[in-house]
Amino acid sequence: MELKVNTSGKIKSIEIAGKFDIESTEEFESIFAKVIEPNPSVVSIELSRLDYIDSSGIGSLIKSLNTLKNKKGKLILVGMKPMIQNVFKLAKLDMFFEIMSANDFQAKYVNQDDDSDIDDLLRRS
Repeated sequence: MELKVNTSGKIKSIEIAGKFDIESTEEFESIFAKVIEPNPSVVSIELSRLDYIDSSGIGSLIKSLNTLKNKKGKLILVGMKPMIQNVFKLAKLDMFFEIMSANDFQAKYVNQDDDSDIDDLLRRS
């Protein structure tokens, strides 16, 4: 598994590539804890390069979702491949997680975030 952390405005993002299984949950959870330390309101998990997830990887995502909800934050799963999305649908996890395409996420959160910064500057003037 390969993990990469990005920040875009107020949004923190963790990109997961490869296999997310029992061997990689500890590393993910450690990085996730560091990402949410400053209490971001939105954290996205970028999954477009994820090829495989097992029950421990799913469990780790559920744990992360609950942790962030307790901090009044929002966790969004972005860019899932169809085969990974099917796993979430079969387990009815799509009822708990917000799952978005990369384009929808960009339009709703990233582009909106840029506009709000401009609006904030205009209000201060």
